[in-house]
Amino acid sequence: MRIFYDTEFLDDGRTIDLISIGMVAEDGRELYAVFSEFDQGAVRRHGWLMANVWPSLPILRNPRGVRGTDRIDVTDPDVHPRAQIARMVQRFIQETPDPQLWAYYAAYDHVALAQLWGPMSNLPSGIPMQTDDLVTEAKRLGLTPGELPTQKAGHHNAIEDARHNLVMARYMDSITR
Repeated sequence: MRIFYDTEFLDDGRTIDLISIGMVAEDGRELYAVFSEFDQGAVRRHGWLMANVWPSLPILRNPRGVRGTDRIDVTDPDVHPRAQIARMVQRFIQETPDPQLWAYYAAYDHVALAQLWGPMSNLPSGIPMQTDDLVTEAKRLGLTPGELPTQKAGHHNAIEDARHNLVMARYMDSITR
């Protein structure tokens, strides 16, 4: 069964610091989690992440409106420590019969996912060693990005992006039947 997922992360060229992950299985199960331990200061200094990812996260707003003091609301039910999210993701994948991971521009997502458990050699049993790429599948079918369904809202919210990955996959399935 296919699992469609997306990650949002801070990448400095040496490390990938996960911010959030969303997963949607074809049977309707979903998982969404925001990491409580990512470097919020580094994200605040990153213009693109502040404009595109930060607004979709559960934020505790500074009541005085002082810029730069908003922070992740660690009391939100979607916010968890990295170790707990690693267990949640592992359970989600391992409870899926014959799991196949799919993502849009999947290379970074797979590395970020695998790093939940440390180096690639620590990947738990039952976690696929690869993620299939929706962009590659679209190219194989002769489709351009403009011919795929467009996401109406929720861009760069990991669960919304994962849901849209499923929409794109079902569209590609429909033209190959």
